[in-house]
Amino acid sequence: MLASARFTVLAALCASLLPAAASAQVRRPMPVVQRLEPTSGPPGTTVSLVGRYFHRHQTVHLGDAELEVIRRTPNRWQVRVPDGARSGRIEVRTRRGTVRGPRFRVTQAAPSPSIRGFSPRGGAGGTEVTIEGENFSPRLSENQVHLGDHPVVVRSANPTELRVIVPSDAETAPFRVSVTGAGEATSDEPFTVGTGTSIASFEPTMGPPRTRVTIRGTGFHRRRGRVRVYLGEQRARVLRASETELTVEVPRRNAQTARWLVDVRGGGRAHSEERYEVRYPPEIESMEPAFGAPGTRVTLSGEHFGTDVREVDARIGETQLVVRDLSDERLVVEIPAGAESGTLAVTVAGLGPTETDDEFRVTEPAQVTGFSPRSGGAGTEVTIQGSGFSTDASHVHVTLSGQEAEVLRATAEELTVRIPQARSGPLVVRVDNGGTDRTSHPFVVTRAPTIASFSPARGRPGTVVTIRGANFGERQGLVQVHLGEDRLDIQRHSDTELQVVIPRGASTGRLRVGVRLQGRAEADEDFVVTGGD
Repeated sequence: MLASARFTVLAALCASLLPAAASAQVRRPMPVVQRLEPTSGPPGTTVSLVGRYFHRHQTVHLGDAELEVIRRTPNRWQVRVPDGARSGRIEVRTRRGTVRGPRFRVTQAAPSPSIRGFSPRGGAGGTEVTIEGENFSPRLSENQVHLGDHPVVVRSANPTELRVIVPSDAETAPFRVSVTGAGEATSDEPFTVGTGTSIASFEPTMGPPRTRVTIRGTGFHRRRGRVRVYLGEQRARVLRASETELTVEVPRRNAQTARWLVDVRGGGRAHSEERYEVRYPPEIESMEPAFGAPGTRVTLSGEHFGTDVREVDARIGETQLVVRDLSDERLVVEIPAGAESGTLAVTVAGLGPTETDDEFRVTEPAQVTGFSPRSGGAGTEVTIQGSGFSTDASHVHVTLSGQEAEVLRATAEELTVRIPQARSGPLVVRVDNGGTDRTSHPFVVTRAPTIASFSPARGRPGTVVTIRGANFGERQGLVQVHLGEDRLDIQRHSDTELQVVIPRGASTGRLRVGVRLQGRAEADEDFVVTGGD
């Protein structure tokens, strides 16, 4: 009973502490205002409070005035200074108290703008209009101009004049000018928007500088001096003009892909919907290699090859080439079967063709038809017959079981090579840019036996003689040993040592070792047979 009572008291104590602990965990820290951006301005100024621990239940004050919060992010609030506000410290008020931030200085409001008039009084979309008045801002970004509900681009500004461009989708309405921190003004008369200058199409749609382009549309002028045409920021020369068609030249310097702009003096302005793409015909600086069999990949280095394989047309003569790799400065093509020697021509997006300075020589693929001899040791000279070889030995590579063979002589139909230290196998012939072929039969590399010594140097029939040397092979059945005309029995065998028995009736003579398919060796001195039977 005593233990049960203690447990009950402890449980009640823990329960009473839980709400306080939970409350302590969710208690929010007080807000912190680190800085203001800007730190001064007239009523209407938008101020950013930069800090942390802001919460939507908090309010911002400047003296007695509450500031409207127009945007909230976790560490930045934007507020607007109201009319009548006075300089003082920014305050953030919470349910738990007030946090004071940096000081904000309220300055005198700028005088309100006014509009005296504008010219021209009407025009099509794209027309440049001059708005005259007072108290405009010399900073472009502080002047917001609308034609009705449509925002208008401001091209230049000073305190008494704004130059603006009528948007293409505008409707007849008064101009409305709003200056940051100073108020707003509306023109007494509306600007009349009418149909005028427009661009319907142009051709060609791409090309290099100095290309002649025909622009078709409406509202042009038949006098060239009344029409200005721009490609982006660069002015283009007008060659011919009518009310519906202009012939212009792509600027020679600094031309870049951009939309066309037609500006008719006293009329309207119009941009093309599509951009004219400044493209240059391909330039070929080098070709590598200069010859090769079908299947050879040729690398063309230069400029303006583009990056879209679908726009590239590469040919040798009338035969189309397969594009294997492409960048703006590098084009890799493959010579197809049936191609004939000739220059390579490249056309990109209809620009070109541009041809290589030299012809690419299409050669016959390498083919091996035979070779002789069929076997021999390292150093053996072998003649390989075939076609498609190179007369330059440096362009021919012959290997045997992966080991390079020295090419001694080369013609288009015959190669002479020296066999390297290698295992038996087919001879593989690779011709630079000419492909690879191999012999249909292996070349058998022989290892002729050699006799270094034997002992004893003399003895009776029945004497066991040890012959030392090399390349006796691993298979005893392929080895034969003779003394003169007598064949000797082999008692022990390894690649470097043989033990043989001198037979009855043998006579003094040279010991000879023969290994089938490999060769023969003869001792330098006689074995002297002593005694008799």
